[in-house]
Amino acid sequence: MIAAVVRIAPLGGDRQYPELELSGLLSRRARSDERINHIRIRAGPSGFDILAFVATDEPSLAYAILRRTVQRCLADDPQLDLWRIV
Repeated sequence: MIAAVVRIAPLGGDRQYPELELSGLLSRRARSDERINHIRIRAGPSGFDILAFVATDEPSLAYAILRRTVQRCLADDPQLDLWRIV
């Protein structure tokens, strides 16, 4: 199992999004074939750090899986339309 981290932040300014809601959204959007376990989110002054443990032995694959899942969430939720992976 490999830990992967992705940071997201809003474009242009201070946009609020509930940390707990983001955690739930990511959990719902993670597909079983992506093998994502244990999603944790840390709110910072300019966005969120998203940590997930992915059941793989390849760090680059773990990062790609988490990035793809986060990107799907950003695209699907209208409240996150101005958020990006940084």
